[in-house]
Amino acid sequence: MFYHPKIRRLSPDQFDLFGGGGNTGPAKPSLQAAGQSDAAWNSYFFAVVLPSDIARSVDALGRQLRRSMKLRGNLVGPDRYHVSLCGIGAFGEAPSGIVDRLKQIGAPIHEPRFDIFFDQAEAFGSSYGKRSLVLTASDTLPALLALQRRLHDAMLAASVPIDERFNPHITLLYDRRPVPRIDIPRLSFTVPEFVLIRSVHGARRHDHLARWSLGS
Repeated sequence: MFYHPKIRRLSPDQFDLFGGGGNTGPAKPSLQAAGQSDAAWNSYFFAVVLPSDIARSVDALGRQLRRSMKLRGNLVGPDRYHVSLCGIGAFGEAPSGIVDRLKQIGAPIHEPRFDIFFDQAEAFGSSYGKRSLVLTASDTLPALLALQRRLHDAMLAASVPIDERFNPHITLLYDRRPVPRIDIPRLSFTVPEFVLIRSVHGARRHDHLARWSLGS
């Protein structure tokens, strides 16, 4: 079993890692109580990474929304836009063997390629005192849900701790100002692969640890 007492659901630079929406969100963990500094925080998660052209379009849209909604938060940026699937958060170093175990979980999953879209912008709540401005879809995304469920079930079978919530979205920025849900021009793309990411809090960096192609 890979349970570790310092595992947490989210990291501060990944408020909605598992898709908590509305006013939901986990309680803010105490880094001081764990004897760690803010810079020591890593999280590990499976995700769909946006193609470069879509990431640039999302960034341009984010700039427009930030300006029109009078927000001040920094955009996540084209190199970090993604759709989180499932994963863990941890203080300091990863629990022993967990990265290798996550790679073992991802390797045998061979879902077909699929298309997804996003056509709304809205704010998700957070217990960190900020809201996340996100892109969401007005309809279900069954192929994405199927991929997430395969990973979710594999993590459970491997006794890796996991959050049960999943709400597909792309996070643009974090800000305290509330914003309404609005329609946006539809952004759609084909998902050719999924990726295992390490998010390093304080460094605004995503390290891609492994990637797996989806079938044709």
